[in-house]
Amino acid sequence: MSDETLRLLAEVVFVASLGVGFVLLLLMVTLFFGKTKEVERRIATPGKQLDEIRSIWGNGPIGRWMRVMHVYAFVVFRHIPRIGPRIESRMGDESEPLPLSLKLWVIVPFTVYAVLMFLFFFLGWYLEAFE
Repeated sequence: MSDETLRLLAEVVFVASLGVGFVLLLLMVTLFFGKTKEVERRIATPGKQLDEIRSIWGNGPIGRWMRVMHVYAFVVFRHIPRIGPRIESRMGDESEPLPLSLKLWVIVPFTVYAVLMFLFFFLGWYLEAFE
């Protein structure tokens, strides 16, 4: 592959990752938010961080995004050895086990979004777009 072909491919992926990431962000705060609310309802116990975040940030677009990020953090980070149980005890409780399909509604879109944004910034650095 020549340098010009590689640069063209990087430019296409750069633009596509931003576009798809933005669409995914919009989907997470609109259509997919119902599933996030269901997960949040089951894990946000009164007096814990997730319950406070719901009341502080509310239901606007930025508030929904903050709630999505915190629910994702709870679901993913609680499995980290040693610090996971502390994170779980501070943020909320999964008293009843959540079905895997419900967890995937939170994990998959946000993980794909995070990978796309990493790709966007990495390719921006590669293409020297930020200089």
